[in-house]
Amino acid sequence: MPTGVYKRKKTISQLKMKKKKIKNPTEAMRKKCVELAKKIVRKQQNYTCEFCETRKEPRKIHGSHIYSEGIYRSMSADIDNILALCYTHHLGWSKNQKNPSWHNNPLEMTEWFRDGYSERYEELKKRSRLSIQCDFQFWQNKYKELTKL
Repeated sequence: MPTGVYKRKKTISQLKMKKKKIKNPTEAMRKKCVELAKKIVRKQQNYTCEFCETRKEPRKIHGSHIYSEGIYRSMSADIDNILALCYTHHLGWSKNQKNPSWHNNPLEMTEWFRDGYSERYEELKKRSRLSIQCDFQFWQNKYKELTKL
């Protein structure tokens, strides 16, 4: 071993913590619902970007949340809260005004959404104010609902 490089031994508590990494079943079910909801939206939009209306191959169309799934947990698998966007208009690679993206130009894209989808915008705004308990049962019911679409 080179001079000055020490390999740190893991303590017993660190080893136990590593073994205890158990996936939260509620969060696992939520993620399963979100993945399914994004697939449904992409397919419903015929793999076409809702911003530029360009059809792309399925893997190049993303499901993008309008209201953040981190803050608005109960809306994270809501198909009304997901847009089908191509890579350019979802994540983008520049702050070019010709190619705004949901992540690089959130205010501009929110204005575009509000103007083009006013009824949907208002409905999502109402839903965002609701306080909903998102337990395992909630996500199980959501998954059943999504599989029927």
